[in-house]
Amino acid sequence: MSITRTIDVKGLGHTEKENLIFPGIEALAEGNTLRIIFDFNPLPLVYILKTRSEFEIVYEKEGPKEWILNITKIISEDDTKEQLKELIRQLKDDKVSAEVKEKAKNLLQTVDAKTLGILEQELVLEGISHEEIRKDLCDIHLEIIKDKLVTEKIEVQPPHPAHTFMEEHIVILNSLNELSDIVKKLRSITSFKGMGPYLEKLEEISHHLLEAESHHQREEEGLFPKLEKHDITEPPEIMRMDHVEFRKRKQELGEVTHNHRDYDFAEFKRKVIELGEYLAKELENHIFKEDNIIYQIALQILSPEEWEKVKKDCDKIGYCCFTPEDQNTEK
Repeated sequence: MSITRTIDVKGLGHTEKENLIFPGIEALAEGNTLRIIFDFNPLPLVYILKTRSEFEIVYEKEGPKEWILNITKIISEDDTKEQLKELIRQLKDDKVSAEVKEKAKNLLQTVDAKTLGILEQELVLEGISHEEIRKDLCDIHLEIIKDKLVTEKIEVQPPHPAHTFMEEHIVILNSLNELSDIVKKLRSITSFKGMGPYLEKLEEISHHLLEAESHHQREEEGLFPKLEKHDITEPPEIMRMDHVEFRKRKQELGEVTHNHRDYDFAEFKRKVIELGEYLAKELENHIFKEDNIIYQIALQILSPEEWEKVKKDCDKIGYCCFTPEDQNTEK
């Protein structure tokens, strides 16, 4: 966990300042920050430290009566790579602790996008797939962005596109809850005859999930490009990757449920349980991220004019069969 220490040297004599500042800088551990409060602009110190590549220097405040300088000891690339590899291993565990997540969060906050890209490529060469890296770190990336940009939840009214997306999510979540319940019951069922009404219900659920494709398309073509113009690039990329996986599995679930006569029951059961458990868990997590992070970021940074363009793009693409009537202008 990174640590920030603050020292206030305002009003101190020259020797007293030096006895606090330089030992404090030399004692910095990698990833930690020394925050120094001055009553003058410490430009000479800045110039000295900028000759040393192991430090990152950032002004937090620049006058007129107070200057605050943040000095961070940069984590070496080799150490960062090893920490990143170890964190990815730990993040693969569904029972990962809050401490591990906090370590990942602190590490990613000390690595700029360019350095992270280089490290990712090195990890790929060492046998860790790009998809594994992105998927394992995506929650951490989103939490960092949430902490930086989302201060309080913004509510909007229909037919605002964000409201439409969230209302559609409610319907999708209802389908996922029904899917999860059927999957649990399916474990004790031994034949198609024993499925009773659940077979027809599975067909209905898979149809609804497939109908959500226009929902994803409106996000990908209407909303995400607007975020990317504001340099919010990582979250849309993660969401698109999720959409690809969901699309594939929703299509498989639709094929299995609507053509169940082509399968013996054991194979049908295995596929439905596997696909149903994946969608119920992963799509629900995806929806939570979009409702509470992606849309909230968008509501904070997009202008009314940009939202009007999003709405027009959404109207042009079209809506789901389950989109509430007051959410759109075209059916």
